[in-house]
Amino acid sequence: MRSQKKSHRIVIGTVEYRWRATGNDGYVSIGIWPTNNIGPYIQGSFRYHETWLDNGNGSRTSVRDQIIITNRIIERIIEHAMTVHQYDPHTRGKELNLKVLDDVINWADAIRATQEG
Repeated sequence: MRSQKKSHRIVIGTVEYRWRATGNDGYVSIGIWPTNNIGPYIQGSFRYHETWLDNGNGSRTSVRDQIIITNRIIERIIEHAMTVHQYDPHTRGKELNLKVLDDVINWADAIRATQEG
């Protein structure tokens, strides 16, 4: 059974999924699984897409406005898996690794982190 600890819930149609996004060096890893424990696990990743400022000395500093993964983005990933990869949450199968999702999932309207001082 997949751990639901620190995961988020989303329902698409009649299927309940859990998902988790974890930050890594330069990208966000995403894992999605149907709670029926039948359908395969879906994984993929996004770059942070943060804004970088030139410090004028050859270095750069992040503005820390990276995208935040929300149910809206997760729903798009699941729909992509179903449409392009024939993903079926009711059928057993191998894990589906969608790899880098930046160019296949619309993230332009993603919520962004804000730097609070």
